[in-house]
Amino acid sequence: MNRLLTSIIMGFVAIAVMARTADIEISYTALSPNMKNGNVEVKNQYILLANGMESKFYSPMTEYIDSLNSTPEGKAIYQEMTQNAYLGGKMDEMPRKDGSYYITKSFPDKKLRYFDSVGLDKFVYEESPDKWNWTIMDSTKEILGYECVEATTNFHGRKWTVWFAPEIPVQNGPWKFDGLPGLILEAVSEGGQYRFEATGIQQTDKIITPVHLVDEYEKTTRLAFLKNKRLFLDNILSRLNAQLGNISITKVEDENGNDISGSIFASRKTVDFIETDY
Repeated sequence: MNRLLTSIIMGFVAIAVMARTADIEISYTALSPNMKNGNVEVKNQYILLANGMESKFYSPMTEYIDSLNSTPEGKAIYQEMTQNAYLGGKMDEMPRKDGSYYITKSFPDKKLRYFDSVGLDKFVYEESPDKWNWTIMDSTKEILGYECVEATTNFHGRKWTVWFAPEIPVQNGPWKFDGLPGLILEAVSEGGQYRFEATGIQQTDKIITPVHLVDEYEKTTRLAFLKNKRLFLDNILSRLNAQLGNISITKVEDENGNDISGSIFASRKTVDFIETDY
């Protein structure tokens, strides 16, 4: 089955010109630390849609909510769903975003675009997707039925170990990863605070759709985005009040009514972002 899938993918990659149809869909679980305490307990589900020319890495639940909010009719549906869950006391059924960012790659023009938010503000920046310096190792292991090869790199402040499948001729992977002779199925940062694990692979003809509400994203740079995000976490109340305008938040309480306004998020020394070179 794996070799059949590989041969199909190879055929699609060979004929993919500028089509926006994906050839392959990979599901990933993304593990990351809780920014309040540093414990690795945040789990998000992402999908990579890719062909030989471009790709999109995103959370399907987040995209669903953003797609609803992109039209007046959809926004009304989303508000009704949220209200019904709240009034019915079924908070678990309230639609919530699962992961905040989108990453699109266009290999012909060597552009990686990263879409994310800081509080209520949305930002997008571009960088080159070919700044990798991989060292391919001798170790191998099996992931989802594919023999994968180990590779390591240092990228934007962290050392990473990844496992890629040479059988799948897609030079791509989760998050920003690419540049290896095969699809990256697993990636883990040194210390294990950040991790991406493939949970499924299938052939697809899904359209690689543009990011919804793209006009709401303000252009920035990678380092400016990271510095802005750090300032937001370190000064949450003042930054939120600045974003909200007329609404003023004076304190934040935990479930026991304790004022935690000054300690909502841990310091950078305790837990940092996936990129630490800002």
